Amino acid sequence: MRTASGIRPARRLLHIGQIVAALVICVAGLGATAYAQNAQNSVNVNIDFAFVAAGKEMPAGAYEFEVEKMTVVMRSVKGSALAVVMPAFTRLGRHDADRDPELVFDKVGGKLLLSELWIPDKDGYLLLDTPVNHDHRVIGGSRPH
Repeated sequence: MRTASGIRPARRLLHIGQIVAALVICVAGLGATAYAQNAQNSVNVNIDFAFVAAGKEMPAGAYEFEVEKMTVVMRSVKGSALAVVMPAFTRLGRHDADRDPELVFDKVGGKLLLSELWIPDKDGYLLLDTPVNHDHRVIGGSRPH
């Protein structure tokens, strides 16, 4: 017996099953890709001095930085519930092949302000646009100073 479309019911079920299986495989693959990208967009950095991030005074310590699109979330590695969310102004083109994360701080008025985050093998993120003259302090990367 054939349906109005001319396809036998058993064959139609087979086609539907193949389509559903293909969709499940695609969705599972996208989930694995998203997880892999997430893992590569997170770094831990030890900062041995007090600093300011997004206007908040932060003590020296180990911090995790996680990037999601154009937002950077910073958390203390010690398990503190404190999280600082920083929107990135722009992405910065990679200037070297560093395998280590790099943070750039702008020194203004005796304070160190977190201004850039660089994740290995990725572009950087500008977190603070400092309009006044300032010095840089860099930790991590190939030339910390």
